[in-house]
Amino acid sequence: MKKPLILVTTSAMPVEDMTAVRLNHEYVNAVVAAGGVPVPVVSPFGLDELVALADGLLLSGGVDVDPACFGEPVLNDTVHMDKDRDRLELALIEKYWKTGKPVLAICRGLQVLNVAFGGKLVQDIPTWCGAVHTGGVQHPVAVTPGSLLQRVTGKTELTVNSYHHQCIAADQLVSAFTPTATWTGAGVTMVEAFEQPGYPLLAVQWHPERAYRDPAALTRMDGLFRWLVEESLK
Repeated sequence: MKKPLILVTTSAMPVEDMTAVRLNHEYVNAVVAAGGVPVPVVSPFGLDELVALADGLLLSGGVDVDPACFGEPVLNDTVHMDKDRDRLELALIEKYWKTGKPVLAICRGLQVLNVAFGGKLVQDIPTWCGAVHTGGVQHPVAVTPGSLLQRVTGKTELTVNSYHHQCIAADQLVSAFTPTATWTGAGVTMVEAFEQPGYPLLAVQWHPERAYRDPAALTRMDGLFRWLVEESLK
């Protein structure tokens, strides 16, 4: 059986007098374990050909989205951006979405999707509500019964890991998307997962690729990667 080609977004990383590509191997390992072939996306050149060849897309985690992408000035010096990655991912999403092929979006991937469809982000969670969601903080999220996320995980509550500095507030999610998991605390609600009716999309704010390696610590998340690979074979 043919193994599906899964595009995986990457970051640029300065190394001495050159720029290298950075991709956490946990994404690669999770895709391979689920039966897919990961293909790193490193440049805006050749995107049309890559999109045509691809069977699925994994929008991986990374640094903050530039607030200029959603029409705001930078709030403070805690916002760390990668403008080249913003341009690459926004162009990739625009081209890829027209194909109707499946997408798994993780952390920054969830955020940049909301921005690509015209939405905004909370730039700095501590300034917004005082909570801290970086460094692998674990917390429960409520999952909507009957949602794709609930069907994939079999759960209506999940324990997840947070490594993010930005987020989507409940009132910032664009109308094209339907929230399927939320976290409420410190007097606010943030979107922890969403889907798009009629489109094969799973978008989650946490890092299932890290939970994949440590099932004792968190609810197992390998089903998300299996879903991506299985959908990519259709």
